Amino acid sequence: MLYFTQIIYKAGVSEDRIAVLITPAKNKGGSYKWQKRENFMECETITCLVMRRDSAKLGGALMTNAVLQKNEEVLRNLLATLLEMDEADIVDCHLENPIELGKEIEGKECILDVKLILNHAKIINIELQVYKQTYWGERSLLYWARAYDSLKSEEDYGKLLPTYHIGILDFTLFEDHPKFMAKYQILDVEDGYLYSDKLCIKVLDLTQLEIARSQSEADKKLLKWASIFKAETLEELEQLANGEEVFENMVVTMKQLSEDEKIRMQCEAREDYERCLITEYNAGKQDGIELERKNTEKERLNTEKERQRADAATKKAAELEDEVKKLRAMLVK
Repeated sequence: MLYFTQIIYKAGVSEDRIAVLITPAKNKGGSYKWQKRENFMECETITCLVMRRDSAKLGGALMTNAVLQKNEEVLRNLLATLLEMDEADIVDCHLENPIELGKEIEGKECILDVKLILNHAKIINIELQVYKQTYWGERSLLYWARAYDSLKSEEDYGKLLPTYHIGILDFTLFEDHPKFMAKYQILDVEDGYLYSDKLCIKVLDLTQLEIARSQSEADKKLLKWASIFKAETLEELEQLANGEEVFENMVVTMKQLSEDEKIRMQCEAREDYERCLITEYNAGKQDGIELERKNTEKERLNTEKERQRADAATKKAAELEDEVKKLRAMLVK
């Protein structure tokens, strides 16, 4: 993708990422005009316009959702990996909430969860969440409950389907229990007896990828998918694909979707929205840290004042005691 950006110092832009360089040239009359420069090194430390060649971005969670929607082979491979099953056992996977690709959307109007019925027997909800949410654990339970409540008015409880909510998170859900892949179900707390196999919440923590890579027992397919989710550019994705057919097909599908201007703009708009949420979260977190620092400093100053008052009182008491001793000595004489 090519786009214009303004720079002040040439050190701020790498030469190999420049497609066209234009700098201001002074005319005889003293005015300036823009002229194309062939050599990057000819550019002085002056304001210039650069048409920059940037790496192709993946388009965030929405693009991933679009790929899974368009390419069933990729979806099947991901499902088999997340559910620890043989891909050949996936007979049918019906997408319940397809996105209308290319449609203009705003914020929460776009639900990025992938909800599907697997083999007419299981409800699967996959959520890719890149920014930290304080109440994600509670929300995942609510999402699971909504998906599980799938009975029609004339159906009995025996028709309820096992429901899986799978969170692919780029943050650690439980700081005191970090785990690359965790599986949660309802169990007897004493002997671990399974209450029901119809509730399952799985969490893939992408922040634990590097640690998982060093563990010999780690699932290689899961490691590959986690790396795919962490990739930020098509170039990275192509390197990770490394000749594997399913991932090569994923790259092809992503490129095809990226060529559609409406879809690309839709993905970029969603990515901007997510970036704003992250920025607001970090700003709020920083404000909280700053407030805590100020409160700590205020508390320290108050403590220091109390200490000074106590020292002054102790000193005064000592002085009074000395005066009393002197008076007693005078009376004795």
